Amino acid sequence: MKSLSVKQFNQYIKTSFKHDPLFQNVSVKGEIANYKISHNHIYFSLKEENEIIDCVIYYYYEQKDIEDFNNGDEVIVDGNLIYNSFFSKISISVNDIEKRGLSEEYLKFLKIKEDFLKKGYFDKDTKKTICDYPKDIGLITSDKSAAIVDFLSVINKEISDINIYLYPVKVQGLSAKDEIINAINVLDKKNLDAIVITRGGGSKEDLKVFNEKDIVEEIYKAKSPIISAIGHKIDLSLTDLVSDLSLQTPTEAGSYLVRNYKKIRQDINKIFIDIQKTLNRNIELKELKLNNLKNSLDSYSLDKLLDEKTKNVNEIFEKIKNNLNLNIEKKEKDLEIIKYKLNSLKSILDIKKKSIFIKDFDGNFIYSKYSLKNKDKVNIVFSDGEVKAEIYDG
Repeated sequence: MKSLSVKQFNQYIKTSFKHDPLFQNVSVKGEIANYKISHNHIYFSLKEENEIIDCVIYYYYEQKDIEDFNNGDEVIVDGNLIYNSFFSKISISVNDIEKRGLSEEYLKFLKIKEDFLKKGYFDKDTKKTICDYPKDIGLITSDKSAAIVDFLSVINKEISDINIYLYPVKVQGLSAKDEIINAINVLDKKNLDAIVITRGGGSKEDLKVFNEKDIVEEIYKAKSPIISAIGHKIDLSLTDLVSDLSLQTPTEAGSYLVRNYKKIRQDINKIFIDIQKTLNRNIELKELKLNNLKNSLDSYSLDKLLDEKTKNVNEIFEKIKNNLNLNIEKKEKDLEIIKYKLNSLKSILDIKKKSIFIKDFDGNFIYSKYSLKNKDKVNIVFSDGEVKAEIYDG
C-alpha cells in the first residue's frame, strides 16, 4: 500500500467524517465539563466517568433557545463530528442541546461537598497557621510539570534558607489519587512548616482527582499546614476548600511563602538607602566644615598675609609717591613764584640802576666826566636817596 502524506491522510479523515452517515447527525448524552464562551462560540466537553468528547456551538447567539449551561449539567447534544487537522482533534459541532438536569456524578460531588461542610472540614477555625518565615517546605507535584520551575524560580529570587522536599506524583489519571495520598503521608511525618500541592495548567476535568474524598480526608488530618495551588480560582475543588490556604498557581504559592523574606529584603534595602542618605548628608556637612576651615586657614596663610602686606606697602608707597609728587609740584610752583619775584626785583633794580644821576651842588646835572675836576663836590642821586661825593684823580 502506498504511503500517504500527512495532508492526504488528514484530508481522508475529514472526507470520511463528512460522508459517513455514522458521523453525521450524532446524538450523545453526557455531563458538561470545561464550559467556556470565547469569540462568539461555546466550548465544552461531554464526559462520562473518565471518558470525554469535546463539543463546540458556533455563533451560539444566532441560535434560538440556547439556555445557560454550567459544568455538571447533564445534556443531550445533536450534531456532526468534525476533525481539526491542525490539532488532530475530533469534536462535535452541536446543532441542538437539551438540558436534562444535573448529572449523577455532579450530584455525587455536591453530596460529598455538603457532607464535608457539615463535618466542619472547610471551617476557617480549623485552618492551621503557616509561619511567617517557613524553612522546610514539602512540594507535591509532577516531576514533569512546569509547576516546579515556576515555584522554585519565585523562591530563589529571595534570600532565604528555605529547604524544598519534592515528592513527585501523577496529578491526573487512575494512579494519581493513591500517589498524592502517599506523598501527604510521607511529607507530613517530616514535621515541615508547610506542604504545597500544586500542578501546572489544565482543564477543570483534569483536576477531578483533587475532588477525591480520600485526598480531602488526608489533608484534613495532616499535622502540617497544607497549601493548594492547582489552577482554578472559580469552582474551587474540595482540595482547595479543605486546605489551610488556597492559592491559584505555583508562582502565587511561592510568592506567599517568601513574602516576609521579600519584606526583609525591602526593609534592608530601605535601611541601606537611609544609611546612604545619612552618610551623604554627613559627608556634605563634613565637606562644608572643611571648606569653612580651609577658608579660615586661607585667611591666616603666609601667602595671603604677604599679599596683604605687599598690598599695604604698595598702597603706602603710592601714597608717599603721590605726596612727594604733590610736594614737588608745590615746590616747583613756589620756585616759579620766587623766580617770578626775583625777575621782578631784577627788573626793578635794573630800572633803579638806570635811575642814578650826578648833580653839582647847584643842582646842575653832570653828564660827562670832563665837566668835573679834582676836588669838585657833587651829589649822587639814587632812586632811594642822595649822597655827597668829592672828585679825586679827576
